[in-house]
Amino acid sequence: MNIGNAVRFLRKKKGWTQQQLADFSHTSKGNISNLENGNQGYSPAILEYLAQSLDCSVAQIFLLAEHLNEKGETPIEWEYMPIDALFIQLPKEVQDSLRNHICTLLKQNTS
Repeated sequence: MNIGNAVRFLRKKKGWTQQQLADFSHTSKGNISNLENGNQGYSPAILEYLAQSLDCSVAQIFLLAEHLNEKGETPIEWEYMPIDALFIQLPKEVQDSLRNHICTLLKQNTS
């Protein structure tokens, strides 16, 4: 499992440079580069900043990392990935819309 691959994957999904992610995450571009390339570990604090910047949870970063290969690609078919690993790859506005729709469905089923 490579956390750096997951961070790179999510950063690219947002269309951000390493510098942009560094700015949003209160760290340096060098730290982002080293993390993504596997040359540096990570602290709980930096993971929290990264998760906030990437609009996800730390747990979702780890979950995505489990499902990426060393090239940062998903080696399994989408239909076999856990829903959280799929959800995190969607744009924020789509996530919000799906979340609202799911809440509506849950409310209907509990009435």
